[in-house]
Amino acid sequence: MNFERIDNFDVITQKGSSSTAVVVLHGYGASFQDLAPLYQYLDPKSELNWYFVDGPLSVDIGMGMRGKAWFPIDMMELNQAIVSGNFEHVFADHSPEGLEQITDQLEVFINNLKSQHQDIFLGGFSQGSMVSTSLALKNPSLLSKLFLLSSTLYDQKRFEAEIGGLKTLATFQSHGNMDPVLPINMANKLSEILKSHLETYEYHPFSGGHEIPLNVIDSLKDFLHRN
Repeated sequence: MNFERIDNFDVITQKGSSSTAVVVLHGYGASFQDLAPLYQYLDPKSELNWYFVDGPLSVDIGMGMRGKAWFPIDMMELNQAIVSGNFEHVFADHSPEGLEQITDQLEVFINNLKSQHQDIFLGGFSQGSMVSTSLALKNPSLLSKLFLLSSTLYDQKRFEAEIGGLKTLATFQSHGNMDPVLPINMANKLSEILKSHLETYEYHPFSGGHEIPLNVIDSLKDFLHRN
């Protein structure tokens, strides 16, 4: 694996034998190193070209430690909303501040990758999956596949108005039924919308929390390598 600076992003890259690139966006407070080890399980024959991108924002994750993010999140507000049962209003009523800007930046990044690779698969975990969805809605022609790991629905009215553009984009979604960070009820709403509009869509709810369990990794591997 190599560390590169591409279009103002720090990126971990792993070259493969095919013309397909997989762009992976980590969750809030993590970094590009968080998901990079997954490629060994998802692509044991090194067929795909991997790009693990680092979020541009540095955020406090407690205990004197810092992580990376794609856009700001008020974690105290988020936790209070979950405890009070009002989580659905945190994201579903609007687009998060900063999401549009990072979407524009990543569009440039992926558009340049498109000149090097025939197909682009985009996805991520948690906040990274929200950014992936945003980019897919803005410019679906850039992508051949989309994968959303522990994602959530945001700006529902806009999402439903623009989802038609994703009709032919093969999409994978997974979510834990005991997720304490992004409760599954909003993931289920997201799933209902995707299922009703997309030609190729699969949902993998699982027993667990805010994570990527082995059975999801196995299913995602099949999805990525399926023609």
